[in-house]
Amino acid sequence: MNNEIFSQVLGYISIACWVVVSIPQLYENYKRKSSESVSVTFLILWLLGDTLNLMGSILQNLISTVILLAVYYIISDIVIIAQVLYYHNYKRPDEIVITSADESIPLLRTQQNYTSSPPSFFSRHKQFFGILGGIICVFLTGIVSYCISSISLEFKNNDDMIFEKQRMKFLPQILGWLCAVLYLGSRIPQIIKNHKSKSTEGLSLAMFCFSVLGNITFCSSILFHSTEHEYLLINLPWLCGNGGTLFFDFV
Repeated sequence: MNNEIFSQVLGYISIACWVVVSIPQLYENYKRKSSESVSVTFLILWLLGDTLNLMGSILQNLISTVILLAVYYIISDIVIIAQVLYYHNYKRPDEIVITSADESIPLLRTQQNYTSSPPSFFSRHKQFFGILGGIICVFLTGIVSYCISSISLEFKNNDDMIFEKQRMKFLPQILGWLCAVLYLGSRIPQIIKNHKSKSTEGLSLAMFCFSVLGNITFCSSILFHSTEHEYLLINLPWLCGNGGTLFFDFV
Protein backbone atom coordinates (compact mmCIF):
# COMPACT_ATOMS: atom_id res chain seq x y z
CA MET A 1 0.00 0.00 0.00
CA ASN A 2 2.80 2.40 0.92
CA ASN A 3 4.61 1.59 -2.32
CA GLU A 4 1.44 2.38 -4.28
CA ILE A 5 1.13 5.75 -2.53
CA PHE A 6 4.77 6.56 -3.28
CA SER A 7 4.21 5.53 -6.90
CA GLN A 8 1.27 7.87 -7.33
CA VAL A 9 2.89 10.80 -5.53
CA LEU A 10 6.08 10.45 -7.61
CA GLY A 11 3.94 10.18 -10.74
CA TYR A 12 2.22 13.48 -9.97
CA ILE A 13 5.56 15.14 -9.19
CA SER A 14 6.87 13.90 -12.55
CA ILE A 15 3.83 15.37 -14.30
CA ALA A 16 4.40 18.72 -12.55
CA CYS A 17 8.04 18.70 -13.71
CA TRP A 18 7.12 18.07 -17.33
CA VAL A 19 4.42 20.75 -17.28
CA VAL A 20 7.00 23.44 -16.44
CA VAL A 21 10.13 21.97 -18.05
CA SER A 22 10.21 24.20 -21.15
CA ILE A 23 9.07 27.42 -19.43
CA PRO A 24 12.57 28.40 -18.13
CA GLN A 25 14.09 28.08 -21.62
CA LEU A 26 11.21 30.02 -23.18
CA TYR A 27 11.82 32.81 -20.67
CA GLU A 28 15.60 32.70 -21.23
CA ASN A 29 15.15 33.05 -25.00
CA TYR A 30 12.66 35.89 -24.51
CA LYS A 31 14.96 37.71 -22.08
CA ARG A 32 17.96 37.45 -24.40
CA LYS A 33 15.92 37.93 -27.59
CA SER A 34 18.05 35.11 -28.95
CA SER A 35 17.98 31.32 -29.26
CA GLU A 36 21.46 30.77 -30.69
CA SER A 37 22.48 28.50 -27.82
CA VAL A 38 19.66 26.01 -28.37
CA SER A 39 20.10 23.18 -30.88
CA VAL A 40 17.12 22.98 -33.24
CA THR A 41 17.92 19.30 -33.87
CA PHE A 42 17.64 18.66 -30.14
CA LEU A 43 14.15 20.18 -30.07
CA ILE A 44 12.96 18.40 -33.23
CA LEU A 45 14.06 14.99 -31.92
CA TRP A 46 12.35 15.80 -28.63
CA LEU A 47 9.15 16.64 -30.54
CA LEU A 48 9.32 13.39 -32.52
CA GLY A 49 9.85 11.44 -29.31
CA ASP A 50 6.84 13.10 -27.67
CA THR A 51 4.73 12.37 -30.77
CA LEU A 52 5.57 8.67 -30.61
CA ASN A 53 4.94 8.79 -26.86
CA LEU A 54 1.41 10.08 -27.55
CA MET A 55 0.73 7.37 -30.14
CA GLY A 56 2.05 4.66 -27.83
CA SER A 57 -0.02 5.96 -24.91
CA ILE A 58 -3.21 5.83 -26.97
CA LEU A 59 -2.54 2.35 -28.36
CA GLN A 60 -1.54 1.02 -24.92
CA ASN A 61 -4.85 2.30 -23.47
CA LEU A 62 -3.19 4.40 -20.78
CA ILE A 63 -5.27 6.66 -18.56
CA SER A 64 -6.66 9.89 -20.04
CA THR A 65 -4.40 12.13 -17.91
CA VAL A 66 -1.30 10.51 -19.45
CA ILE A 67 -2.68 11.06 -22.96
CA LEU A 68 -3.60 14.69 -22.22
CA LEU A 69 -0.14 15.26 -20.79
CA ALA A 70 1.43 13.80 -23.95
CA VAL A 71 -0.64 16.28 -26.00
CA TYR A 72 0.64 19.08 -23.77
CA TYR A 73 4.23 17.93 -24.39
CA ILE A 74 3.73 18.28 -28.14
CA ILE A 75 2.13 21.73 -27.85
CA SER A 76 4.96 22.87 -25.57
CA ASP A 77 7.58 21.53 -28.01
CA ILE A 78 5.95 23.33 -30.93
CA VAL A 79 5.85 26.62 -29.00
CA ILE A 80 9.54 26.54 -28.10
CA ILE A 81 10.53 25.46 -31.64
CA ALA A 82 8.48 28.35 -33.06
CA GLN A 83 10.21 30.74 -30.67
CA VAL A 84 13.65 29.41 -31.62
CA LEU A 85 12.91 29.73 -35.34
CA TYR A 86 11.56 33.26 -34.80
CA TYR A 87 14.68 34.44 -33.00
CA HIS A 88 16.85 32.60 -35.52
CA ASN A 89 15.46 34.90 -38.24
CA TYR A 90 15.27 37.95 -35.96
CA LYS A 91 17.99 40.61 -35.97
CA ARG A 92 18.38 43.05 -33.14
CA PRO A 93 19.25 46.70 -33.91
CA ASP A 94 22.80 46.20 -32.56
CA GLU A 95 23.38 43.45 -35.12
CA ILE A 96 22.47 45.43 -38.26
CA VAL A 97 25.20 45.06 -40.86
CA ILE A 98 26.10 47.51 -43.67
CA THR A 99 27.52 45.73 -46.67
CA SER A 100 29.91 47.60 -48.93
CA ALA A 101 31.80 46.46 -51.96
CA ASP A 102 34.75 45.36 -49.85
CA GLU A 103 33.51 44.37 -46.43
CA SER A 104 30.62 43.99 -44.00
CA ILE A 105 30.79 46.20 -40.90
CA PRO A 106 28.57 45.48 -37.91
CA LEU A 107 27.14 48.67 -36.41
CA LEU A 108 26.97 49.33 -32.65
CA ARG A 109 27.83 45.75 -31.83
CA THR A 110 29.20 45.55 -28.34
CA GLN A 111 31.89 43.17 -27.23
CA GLN A 112 29.72 41.85 -24.45
CA ASN A 113 28.92 38.68 -26.37
CA TYR A 114 32.58 37.80 -26.52
CA THR A 115 34.03 39.25 -23.33
CA SER A 116 31.14 38.95 -20.91
CA SER A 117 32.27 38.71 -17.32
CA PRO A 118 31.41 35.62 -15.28
CA PRO A 119 28.24 35.81 -13.21
CA SER A 120 28.63 37.48 -9.85
CA PHE A 121 28.35 35.71 -6.50
CA PHE A 122 24.90 37.23 -6.01
CA SER A 123 23.57 36.20 -9.44
CA ARG A 124 24.82 32.61 -9.01
CA HIS A 125 23.09 32.29 -5.65
CA LYS A 126 19.97 33.95 -7.01
CA GLN A 127 19.85 31.33 -9.78
CA PHE A 128 20.43 28.50 -7.29
CA PHE A 129 17.67 29.61 -4.93
CA GLY A 130 15.35 30.23 -7.88
CA ILE A 131 15.79 26.65 -9.11
CA LEU A 132 15.51 25.29 -5.55
CA GLY A 133 12.28 27.22 -5.06
CA GLY A 134 10.92 25.85 -8.33
CA ILE A 135 11.75 22.28 -7.31
CA ILE A 136 10.02 22.74 -3.93
CA CYS A 137 6.93 24.11 -5.69
CA VAL A 138 6.92 21.12 -8.06
CA PHE A 139 7.10 18.69 -5.13
CA LEU A 140 4.29 20.48 -3.31
CA THR A 141 2.18 20.52 -6.48
CA GLY A 142 2.64 16.77 -6.90
CA ILE A 143 1.69 16.06 -3.28
CA VAL A 144 -1.38 18.32 -3.41
CA SER A 145 -2.46 16.76 -6.73
CA TYR A 146 -2.23 13.30 -5.21
CA CYS A 147 -4.28 14.36 -2.17
CA ILE A 148 -6.98 15.82 -4.42
CA SER A 149 -7.12 12.73 -6.65
CA SER A 150 -7.16 10.30 -3.72
CA ILE A 151 -10.37 11.89 -2.40
CA SER A 152 -12.30 10.21 -5.21
CA LEU A 153 -12.29 6.43 -4.65
CA GLU A 154 -14.04 5.90 -7.95
CA PHE A 155 -11.21 7.57 -9.85
CA LYS A 156 -8.65 5.50 -7.93
CA ASN A 157 -10.47 2.23 -8.63
CA ASN A 158 -10.73 3.03 -12.34
CA ASP A 159 -7.03 3.83 -12.39
CA ASP A 160 -6.18 0.45 -10.84
CA MET A 161 -8.44 -1.37 -13.29
CA ILE A 162 -6.62 0.15 -16.21
CA PHE A 163 -3.28 -0.98 -14.82
CA GLU A 164 -4.66 -4.52 -14.44
CA LYS A 165 -5.79 -4.59 -18.08
CA GLN A 166 -2.34 -3.65 -19.41
CA ARG A 167 -0.97 -6.36 -21.67
CA MET A 168 2.06 -6.53 -23.90
CA LYS A 169 1.14 -5.09 -27.32
CA PHE A 170 3.45 -5.20 -30.31
CA LEU A 171 2.86 -1.78 -31.93
CA PRO A 172 2.96 0.29 -28.71
CA GLN A 173 6.20 -1.47 -27.77
CA ILE A 174 7.75 -0.61 -31.15
CA LEU A 175 6.66 3.02 -30.74
CA GLY A 176 7.96 3.02 -27.17
CA TRP A 177 11.42 1.82 -28.23
CA LEU A 178 11.55 4.32 -31.09
CA CYS A 179 10.55 7.02 -28.62
CA ALA A 180 13.36 5.87 -26.29
CA VAL A 181 15.93 6.08 -29.10
CA LEU A 182 14.78 9.61 -30.00
CA TYR A 183 14.88 10.75 -26.37
CA LEU A 184 18.39 9.33 -25.95
CA GLY A 185 19.62 10.80 -29.22
CA SER A 186 18.02 14.22 -28.78
CA ARG A 187 20.57 15.42 -26.23
CA ILE A 188 23.59 14.59 -28.40
CA PRO A 189 23.20 17.54 -30.87
CA GLN A 190 22.96 19.95 -27.91
CA ILE A 191 26.08 18.46 -26.28
CA ILE A 192 27.97 18.79 -29.58
CA LYS A 193 26.79 22.39 -29.98
CA ASN A 194 27.95 23.23 -26.44
CA HIS A 195 31.34 21.62 -27.13
CA LYS A 196 31.85 23.55 -30.37
CA SER A 197 30.90 26.90 -28.86
CA LYS A 198 32.76 26.15 -25.59
CA SER A 199 29.80 27.75 -23.82
CA THR A 200 26.38 27.01 -22.35
CA GLU A 201 25.39 30.66 -22.12
CA GLY A 202 21.76 31.06 -23.13
CA LEU A 203 20.76 27.57 -22.02
CA SER A 204 18.47 27.37 -19.00
CA LEU A 205 19.94 25.26 -16.22
CA ALA A 206 16.44 25.06 -14.70
CA MET A 207 15.11 23.27 -17.80
CA PHE A 208 17.64 20.45 -17.40
CA CYS A 209 17.09 20.31 -13.63
CA PHE A 210 13.35 19.82 -14.14
CA SER A 211 14.06 17.28 -16.88
CA VAL A 212 16.33 15.27 -14.55
CA LEU A 213 13.83 15.43 -11.70
CA GLY A 214 10.97 14.50 -14.04
CA ASN A 215 12.82 11.47 -15.37
CA ILE A 216 13.88 10.27 -11.91
CA THR A 217 10.37 10.55 -10.45
CA PHE A 218 8.80 8.98 -13.56
CA CYS A 219 11.02 5.90 -13.43
CA SER A 220 10.64 5.67 -9.65
CA SER A 221 6.85 5.79 -9.92
CA ILE A 222 6.92 2.80 -12.29
CA LEU A 223 9.23 0.78 -10.04
CA PHE A 224 7.27 1.59 -6.87
CA HIS A 225 4.03 0.52 -8.55
CA SER A 226 5.23 -2.99 -9.34
CA THR A 227 8.37 -5.02 -9.97
CA GLU A 228 6.60 -7.96 -11.59
CA HIS A 229 8.36 -9.35 -14.64
CA GLU A 230 5.55 -8.73 -17.14
CA TYR A 231 4.86 -5.21 -15.85
CA LEU A 232 8.53 -4.22 -16.12
CA LEU A 233 8.75 -5.64 -19.65
CA ILE A 234 5.72 -3.60 -20.73
CA ASN A 235 7.25 -0.41 -19.31
CA LEU A 236 10.86 -1.17 -20.26
CA PRO A 237 10.95 1.17 -23.30
CA TRP A 238 9.81 4.09 -21.14
CA LEU A 239 12.21 3.15 -18.35
CA CYS A 240 15.12 3.06 -20.80
CA GLY A 241 14.03 6.21 -22.64
CA ASN A 242 13.56 8.32 -19.53
CA GLY A 243 16.21 6.73 -17.35
CA GLY A 244 18.84 6.69 -20.09
CA THR A 245 18.53 10.41 -20.78
CA LEU A 246 19.68 11.14 -17.23
CA PHE A 247 23.29 10.50 -18.27
CA PHE A 248 23.07 12.96 -21.16
CA ASP A 249 21.24 15.57 -19.07
CA PHE A 250 24.02 15.41 -16.46
CA VAL A 251 26.59 15.84 -19.24
